[in-house]
Amino acid sequence: MSDTGFFRKLPSAIPGLALIVITMVVIRFWVEPWMSDAVILGQKGWLVKVVHLNYILLGILAGLIYRNFLFGGKIPAIFSDGFKLSRLMIKTGIILLGSLYTVQAIVQLGAFAIFLIGGFVLLSIVMVLWLGKVMGVDRSMTGVLANALSICGVSAAVATSPAVEAKGAHVAYAIATILGFGILTMFISPFIGHALGLTDLQYGAWIGTGILNSGQVLAAALAFNPKVEPGSAVSVAEIWNIMRVISIPFAVFIVTVWYWAGKSAQEGAGARKGLGTLLVEKFPVFVIGFAAMVLLTSLGAFGSVGMKCPTGISEAEKAFLQCGLPPSETIKMLRLWMTWIFGFGLVGLGGYIDFKEIAQAGGTPLKVGLIVGVTKYVLALIVVLMIRDYLVAI
Repeated sequence: MSDTGFFRKLPSAIPGLALIVITMVVIRFWVEPWMSDAVILGQKGWLVKVVHLNYILLGILAGLIYRNFLFGGKIPAIFSDGFKLSRLMIKTGIILLGSLYTVQAIVQLGAFAIFLIGGFVLLSIVMVLWLGKVMGVDRSMTGVLANALSICGVSAAVATSPAVEAKGAHVAYAIATILGFGILTMFISPFIGHALGLTDLQYGAWIGTGILNSGQVLAAALAFNPKVEPGSAVSVAEIWNIMRVISIPFAVFIVTVWYWAGKSAQEGAGARKGLGTLLVEKFPVFVIGFAAMVLLTSLGAFGSVGMKCPTGISEAEKAFLQCGLPPSETIKMLRLWMTWIFGFGLVGLGGYIDFKEIAQAGGTPLKVGLIVGVTKYVLALIVVLMIRDYLVAI
């Protein structure tokens, strides 16, 4: 949605936004307090303590119920623009997440984390390209799936599609495959994390690497721990996820070279956009916004982020890391905004989970998606469990 399109459609988005806002207000002020007090199976707060329900999961479920049950599988026109605008809320929230980090803290992640994330991206691409060839999947479809499954789902699928001459149906199929697998991981990951006794650091590193789509990473992190603060699951998961998203230009380059290298001169003779143009047009702008927020936070624009200091460091190191101080009032306000913005955005995300579309994403591409998705998800968990003592908190 362009800037002019945004302002032109804003009035028509009011009904949908109102439904989203009212839904989240009811959940946070009435449903959540009720769940905390409700006695089920003889235990007070069973829905929160055992089932781990919170406003994030309830928001997604509400959006899902609206679309698939109350609205009969399609969001009515009166609410459509409002639900579309909810995607902007998720991106806005991710930009604001930049206020949880400083450059100094990110440096602590080190080359090891970057190598691990890059390794998973490359492994996923290679797996999809190989499986696509072995199973006879259309070349354009394979190219879209390769980046969609390796980086961040929808954004990567859209960014890659022009470079590999993908049809709209290819992109829709890839997205449906990703969302179908992602919905499952989004809901089961918090239970697995709690069952294994993972810390926020371990859990965030796992889902930031293993879950396919950015919105689902966010939802799974907040479902595990709804707090938005340094060291929380969402802060860890999103920095790992953002590092993965940043690799989009490199992944598009790899898949584009693979695609055109495999075509004959005649097949490649058609007009197509240059690689540089594709990268400029399709690179997710919210990553730039996130980086700008990190820079501003590092310069002290919002005051102390409230980051805890690692044990055994000197006063000079504490000053460099800007740690050991309570969060500023500005930071507290930004975090409160984030919880609401994410809540609104994820109600909208639930509204785009269509059971019929997911059911249609069958066949061979779905098999490729499931094989790679499960491998990446499970392998990421195994690796995190193996290196759990070497993960660096930020």
